[in-house]
Amino acid sequence: MHSMLNRKTLLAASLTLCFATSAFAKDLSISMYADVTGFDPHDTTDTLSYSVQTGIFQRLFEFDQSMKVIPVLATDYTSNDSATEFTINLRQGVTFQDGTPFNADAVKVNLDRLANPANHLKRNSLFSMIKNVEVTGPYQVKIFLNKPFGAMINTLAHPSAVMHSPASLKAYPNEADLSVHPVGTGPFKFVEWQQGKDVKLVKYDNYWQKGWPKVDSVTFYPTPEDSTQVAKLKSGAVQAVYPLPSDLVDTVKSDPKLDIQRDPGIYLYYIAFNTQLKEFKDPRVRQAINYAIDRNLWLKVGFAGLGEPSTSPLPTHVQFYHKQTSPDYSYNLAKAKELLKEAGYPNGFDVEMWSSNKTDRIRTGQFLKQQLGLIGVRVKQVPMDAGSITQKLWSTPNPADAKVQMYYGAWSTSTGDADWALRPLFATESFIPKGYNVSYYSNKAVDADISAALQTADMDKRKAAYDDAQKLLWADAPVAYLGSPDNLVGKTKDLSGVFMLADGTLLFNQAQFK
Repeated sequence: MHSMLNRKTLLAASLTLCFATSAFAKDLSISMYADVTGFDPHDTTDTLSYSVQTGIFQRLFEFDQSMKVIPVLATDYTSNDSATEFTINLRQGVTFQDGTPFNADAVKVNLDRLANPANHLKRNSLFSMIKNVEVTGPYQVKIFLNKPFGAMINTLAHPSAVMHSPASLKAYPNEADLSVHPVGTGPFKFVEWQQGKDVKLVKYDNYWQKGWPKVDSVTFYPTPEDSTQVAKLKSGAVQAVYPLPSDLVDTVKSDPKLDIQRDPGIYLYYIAFNTQLKEFKDPRVRQAINYAIDRNLWLKVGFAGLGEPSTSPLPTHVQFYHKQTSPDYSYNLAKAKELLKEAGYPNGFDVEMWSSNKTDRIRTGQFLKQQLGLIGVRVKQVPMDAGSITQKLWSTPNPADAKVQMYYGAWSTSTGDADWALRPLFATESFIPKGYNVSYYSNKAVDADISAALQTADMDKRKAAYDDAQKLLWADAPVAYLGSPDNLVGKTKDLSGVFMLADGTLLFNQAQFK
């Protein structure tokens, strides 16, 4: 009886508090370029959905602003030398938004779900190395892997590795239902999703990080039209635009009430060469194309000059990045022509370049076509919608049947670790459809480096292997390395704590109005 009274008194007190603060209620509205695809991060593949989900869910480890891994629902970890066993200690005193306690059992339920191929979750492949998870104490788990995997902790920081409330996993065993009933440990509770119209989240009052969140609600509005997004920002209908299209940077800069939040990105833009084709079998042809592109001009045309040109197969802010200087792929038409001539193509050749049909891809694709034309490489641009690209590019079962010649795209290293930058794009095991190696590039020495770096949890040994892989890949050029544009958010001057992580995810958990 006593505890009931306490709860009632507390409830009354918190209601009074609500009324007292509601006069100063701060509601945040954010415009984004598309709608979310759902609310189960275990079954999500797009960064935009992850962004909204980060308000609701949390992970054992996450990234700070410079993509360093920090413990969140975990407090620390230890591993054995061969990187096959990881013991993780968990934060105490955390509850899910439905009141379920967060503990070792909750972690086991979630990791088991992710690692089980029978669940057909889109992110299962990232966690398929988990053999089993043992609860070794109320707030401790031990993860056993079926092979050495030195990038495990970074993988647990991937936006998909969230903790669902075990009660909601039980209540909604069906993916379609779970995906619209998200319950996590984050600062915001899910209220509703009106498809194509808005997503509404409200403050979770029992959030474990005292003093947060500082806003009462966050509403996301999908707004595909660039100019409409900025018009909403200027009129005050929204306080942030994610991401800010680079061709609207000047419009925002010219408004004294507005500001641009600019952070470095780790999206590597690249042109993949199908190395099975006669022309692209020759590394001299691939190097020639790397010399023929003015990367600074490419950044200007596509991204208002905001970003950095590639200096390695890894973007600068990925763990184990090592700057490459040889070859020096600075813009050099004479060198490019000379290499093509040596390779037996003094007059160049004709080639198709596939890309998505997003406005910025078409615009920068036209620029790349013009650049390569100067060395006689005559490019036919073939933009496609997402459905066609998926079918024609990513779904070819047999490498010999691949119709792609060149592909202009971008890759985000969403674990922040060199493994996820190199293995999916350049390892022999990652040929389509198993991975994203559009170049069908195979190099035993590179494979050996990528594998060696995963056989250990020793950072120095991992670094040595990745240093070698970067050197080999830079010279061998299975792709033309272009660069990494900055991440831009347009916002009102009085708003802080809303920014993009290098992987393109929007963070708004520390949003506040000055």
